[in-house]
Amino acid sequence: MISDQQLVIDNFEDKLKVFTHAVSGELIKEEDFVIANTEIPTDTFNVLLVKSPNIKNADKIRHGIDNFSFKEYPFSTWIDAQHLNDDWTRLMQEYGLKEAERNVMMKLENTLSVGQRISHQLTISHVRNDEELLKYIEVFMSLFAGTPEKDALESYFHKFSQVKLGSAVHMFIGCIGEMTVTTGLLIESKDSYGIYDVMTKESFRGKGYGSEMFQFLLHQTKDKRKPVVLQASEDGKNIYKRFGFIDVGEMVVFEQGGFLG
Repeated sequence: MISDQQLVIDNFEDKLKVFTHAVSGELIKEEDFVIANTEIPTDTFNVLLVKSPNIKNADKIRHGIDNFSFKEYPFSTWIDAQHLNDDWTRLMQEYGLKEAERNVMMKLENTLSVGQRISHQLTISHVRNDEELLKYIEVFMSLFAGTPEKDALESYFHKFSQVKLGSAVHMFIGCIGEMTVTTGLLIESKDSYGIYDVMTKESFRGKGYGSEMFQFLLHQTKDKRKPVVLQASEDGKNIYKRFGFIDVGEMVVFEQGGFLG
C-alpha cells in the first residue's frame, strides 16, 4: 500500500522526469533521491527530490550537488517533512542550503463525484501546438517578472520540446476573449494524477478564473477512481479543501540563500 505522501512524491518525480527530458537534461534516479538537471541555471526545474529518510547514496548526492555548484546552476531541494532527519539536515547545512518555504501535500481520493464546471467565464483549450504553448509560457513567465529566474526560464523554454512530454502530460490555457489569463497542468502517473501550474496573471486574480481552471482539470481525469495529488501553499490550501482535498503531509523546500523557517 502506497502512503499518501509517497503518492505526492512519486507524481512529482514523474513531473521532474518529463520536464527534464523536454530540454534534453539529465535525470539521476536512485532509491533515496532523484536529481533533475536541465543544464540550465533554473532552480524552478533543477531539483533534488528526496525519496527516503535514509541516505543510501551520499557520494552520488554530493556529486550531483557539486555538479550544480561547479556550473553555478541554482537548484532547489524538496523533502517530505517526515524524511527531514538529522542526516538530511546536516547535508543541507553542509552545502549552505536553507529552508525557503513549506508546501502542504494534499490528496483527493477520487474524482467520481466531480461535476462539470459551474462557471464558463473561460475558454479552456488543451495545448496542442506551438502557438498555444507560447500562450502557456507567457502566463508562466509573468509570475517571474523582474527576477533573475525569468532569464533562466526563457532559456529553459527556448530549448523546450512539447513532443518530448509524452501522452501523460496535459497542459491547458484559459482565455478571456483573445487574452490568455490562466494555465493548468495535469500529469497522470501510475498511481495518481497530479495538478500543477494553476497560475493566473496578476491583474486577473480574484475573479474565480483559477478555481474554474482547477475544476476543469479535475474533470479531465480519465480514471475517476484514481486519486489526485498536489502541493499547495499554506494560504492556498483552503481553496483545494473546498474541492474535497485533505492535508496528507508537508514538503520542505531548501534553496541556496533561502530563509530559515
